[in-house]
Order: sequence, then C-alpha cells, then structure tokens
Amino acid sequence: MLAKMEFGEDAVVLNTKRVKSGGLLGLGGSDRVELMAAADEMAMGYSAPESVSAPAYMLQPAVKRGNGEGEAPAEHRVDTYSPGMSSLAARTYSETRNVATAEPLCEMDQLRNELKQLAAMVNGLMGSRTDVPVAEAAIPLLMRFGVDEDLARGILADLLSIEDPNTLVSALAAKMQAFAHPPVSHGRQVIALVGPTGVGKTTTLAKLAAKFALEQGKKVALVTADTYRIGAVDQLRTYARIIGIPVEIALSPEEVSAGVEKHRDKDVVLIDTVGRSQRNEDHLMELKSFVAAASPTDTHLVVSASLSGEIQREVVEKFTVLCPTKLIITKLDESADRGCLVNLPLRTGLAVSCTTAGQNVPQDIDFAEPGKLARNVITEVV
Repeated sequence: MLAKMEFGEDAVVLNTKRVKSGGLLGLGGSDRVELMAAADEMAMGYSAPESVSAPAYMLQPAVKRGNGEGEAPAEHRVDTYSPGMSSLAARTYSETRNVATAEPLCEMDQLRNELKQLAAMVNGLMGSRTDVPVAEAAIPLLMRFGVDEDLARGILADLLSIEDPNTLVSALAAKMQAFAHPPVSHGRQVIALVGPTGVGKTTTLAKLAAKFALEQGKKVALVTADTYRIGAVDQLRTYARIIGIPVEIALSPEEVSAGVEKHRDKDVVLIDTVGRSQRNEDHLMELKSFVAAASPTDTHLVVSASLSGEIQREVVEKFTVLCPTKLIITKLDESADRGCLVNLPLRTGLAVSCTTAGQNVPQDIDFAEPGKLARNVITEVV
C-alpha cells in the first residue's frame, strides 16, 4: 500500500526487515520495518538514472493483515534494482512520526509494559535514597499524639517505647500529676483571666461562675474590665442574670479594685479582662495595671488549643509579664491534636487548672485531673 502510494500501481515490495530504533536504556524505543520496493520506470513516465534518491516522506504505519499482528511505524527504504525487472526507479524515504494504527490495543499493551519497566527503575533508584521521610509507624506513639519531640525524647523519654494507647494513658497520667491543679475550692478566691484575643475568656469565665455557683453552691461575683469589645459587657450580664450572680463594670484599674472590694463577702470573685495581642507590649503593660489592681490570688492564662504550637509558645512567653500562675486550655474541640496539654505545662512549669471543649455553659468545661489530661491527649486520637 505504502509503496503503491509512492511509486504507483506497478510498485513491487522486494524485501522487509525489522529494526530497532530510538529509546533510552532499552525503554521508549520503537520497532521499525525497513521496506524495499521498486517500480518500472516507464510506468512512472520518466527515464531512470543509475540510482535516484527522493526526499524523506511522512508515512502511515504499516499493519500486517494476515494474522492481525500490528507492526510498529516502519522505516521504508529502496536502494537497489530488482533482478529481472527493467529500468527500475528507486527512492529512499523513512517514516519519522507515530500515528494511530488499525489495532491500537497492541500499542497500548506495549506502552503499559514500558511504563511498568520505567516505574520499576524509578522505584529501584528511590529505594537507594536515605533522605526519604520516615514512615509514620516508626514515629513513637507519644509523638504521634502531638507531644513535641524534644520533650518526648527528653523528660518523657521513658514513655517512647510504649505503643499501647491504654498503657500510654496511664504512664502519661503519672507524669502529669504535678501539672493538674483545679481551681481552689476553699477560702476566698480572686481569679483573673488573661490572654490574647479570641481564645474564649468571657465564655470560660461564665462556665467557671456556673461551676462555682450552681455545682459547688459558692457565692460568686463577676468583675469585667473588657469594655473594648462590642457586646462583651452585655454577654457577661446575660450569663450573670441566668446564673443569678452580680456583675461589676470596671473602666479603670481603680474601678477593678473597687469592684473586688465591694464583694469581699463572696467566696469567689472572677475578673474578666480585655484580650490583648502578645505582640503589643504597650497593651500588655496596660493590661498588667488592671490585673495588679485586683490583687488576684490566681491569674489564669487562657490559651486556645486551636493555635499553632509556635503561637502558643509565643503567647506564654509574652504574657509572663502578667505573672500567670496557671493555664486554662480552651477550644480542644477545634484542635487537630491536644499535645498542648502536655507541651505547655512541661515547658512553662505552669499547671493546667481547667480545659474547655465547646460553647455550652456550664457543661463544656472540666477541672483538670491527671487522668483526664492524659485521656484528652491520647484517647481522642486512637
């Protein structure tokens, strides 16, 4: 067919030969067929010289029809006269492009095989690398729960070999004995809550008030210095009305002091403060004057579990100017892991007083216990 297209109907195929062409390392090459064809020069309308060469032509791949086996794109060549034929003209041309054949499945099978060989080669090369990521299973269970590596391999190194979650909970709870201090429930307490914006201080304050007043039967009063945030005062007044406790509004450090003094007869006075960025030293110093005016028995630094570990550490570091005595970890329900329940106490030496997970008042708050802290870190991930 190809020869007839080139030389006319009188063309004769003299010989074919399969050759290998192209490729890299044995991959990606293609089989070609070298074709020898000739035609009588008189039928083509000219007198042939001893040898004539024509330019290369782009041809369609040839396909054998006898047994249905498709051949790859072919290189066709005529470079001699055929014995027994007079005045033969010859041309040389070769195919330089691949196109779809009548039987594409054969080519697809060949392509799949070549891709498999290439994949095997790549996998072999990758297997010799030493910088591939460590499999997750090789990471100690404690670290997979969000505990920082330096702490896990340092102060908690004896827990690294534990791979059973229940065993790990028990061992971790023992480590957290010194870092779980719930709010003191005896004697008069003045508790101030401080922290950055958006960590849930006001809602946490309402939960604490409900816990003390409704569950422990204590006399409670609220003092809020959060007069910057729109709706903050109204929100706290609503909570106070529902719980049945008084609330005082303080616009200055002096008014904070007066509010605390006014409720000397209460068992617990809770002080809400405005959220301040840990990166604004002037605002932190202003906040410090409000807290100092209350003379709190405890200052709880509120940190959201949903913050990144880096930001949590930054918050703790910057808020040291307020001399916090305990930690409250909020928004556990919004965090991908709860390793901060271990990371923050061990890094700061501050015990956790309570944790929150949700917006419901007063249900979504837990006073800290070693076992609860360990289960919050481990169980939720298993």
